[in-house]
Amino acid sequence: MTSTDDRIATQDVLSERVAHLQNAMHRLGADVIRLQTQLSDLVTAAPEQDGPDTEAAPFIFNLSREAYKSELGSLVAWVNEFLVPVYVGDDSVWCPVWWEHHEAVGRLHALRLAYRELTDTAVSGPSGPGIWHRDHLDPLLDRLRAESGPFASCLSGAGHVERRRAQPA
Repeated sequence: MTSTDDRIATQDVLSERVAHLQNAMHRLGADVIRLQTQLSDLVTAAPEQDGPDTEAAPFIFNLSREAYKSELGSLVAWVNEFLVPVYVGDDSVWCPVWWEHHEAVGRLHALRLAYRELTDTAVSGPSGPGIWHRDHLDPLLDRLRAESGPFASCLSGAGHVERRRAQPA
């Protein structure tokens, strides 16, 4: 091959690579739109914030499909508006699409149920909030952000990765 042939071959490879990257970028853009829509739908479906008279909901995995969606919307609002800003902050060890991890949803819902109970000092006494931090919040954050936790794959350069169970053969 001559140098002209080499340049044409290199340009073809570069053009192919650019086209591949553009397609990947479009797919990522579509994923971002899908996730934004999903998050908006969840937050919109959320019932009013917990009031002092609100009784504790059943565990999220024991709810019907519609009740699950509503409770998940409420959980998304609580986690994104309270838990992350106060306790996680700008920490990069947090999946921005955490609601797609079933383990995280279950654990965060349990944390929220404990929060409702233990931060009401009229019910739990003055040590309730301390117990919530020590027995619930700290172990949960350690588990979610552990090397073997549900967010482990999301912290790589690839970004969010939903861990799925192996399909039976």
